[in-house]
Amino acid sequence: MSARRTGTRERLFAAAMELIGQRGTDAVTVDEIAAAAGVAKGTVYYNFGSKNELVAQLLEYGMALLMDALRPGHVQAGGDLGGTGGDLGGTGGDLGGTGGDLGEVRGMVERALGFIEAYPAFVRLWMGEQWRADGAWQPVLSGMRARVVAEIRAALERLAARRRPREGQDLDMVALAVFGAAFVVGTDRAADGARPLGPSIEAVVGVVAGAFEPPEQVRAAPRKSESQS
Repeated sequence: MSARRTGTRERLFAAAMELIGQRGTDAVTVDEIAAAAGVAKGTVYYNFGSKNELVAQLLEYGMALLMDALRPGHVQAGGDLGGTGGDLGGTGGDLGGTGGDLGEVRGMVERALGFIEAYPAFVRLWMGEQWRADGAWQPVLSGMRARVVAEIRAALERLAARRRPREGQDLDMVALAVFGAAFVVGTDRAADGARPLGPSIEAVVGVVAGAFEPPEQVRAAPRKSESQS
């Protein structure tokens, strides 16, 4: 694909995301997307075939950015999905993912909140369409959510190798709770830019901390072989 066509598609992505994120997919027309992107209506059809295909590819594009943002060391350089850009690579110290047993989870939460702040239009689209019972994008959005929750669960499994989950805790449910908490806290914080990042991160990490035994209890607990001897 030529650089010119790539640039056109990115402008269409940005325009569609901003409009659809504000008003929903049904309320936005191809004419409006084309006008906001500064291109002819036919350019939308040339690049995507239909508005539905544009939205489908837009969701996949945003999902790829989110999954990349969740990985350690990620730096977000721009805001092609109606965002502000910014550094999502961590603030260093405990918030950057080095803070003891919960460091990996803490770093992932920080990057997730940073993504929500950088791409508010994408998050509005996702959340707005996710809970519509008759939404046309349910299969796509459910798949997106499953991928993010699986990424969170993998981090919880690595934590479980160092800290024992509390009795009765299900890592699938904990991962889903972290997903929900991060998006609620993140969207609320994005709407109130004065709210500091640190307490928001710790509020979400607290969901994980409450699902696992404290480190000192793990160290103090006798092994089965020792308790049975």
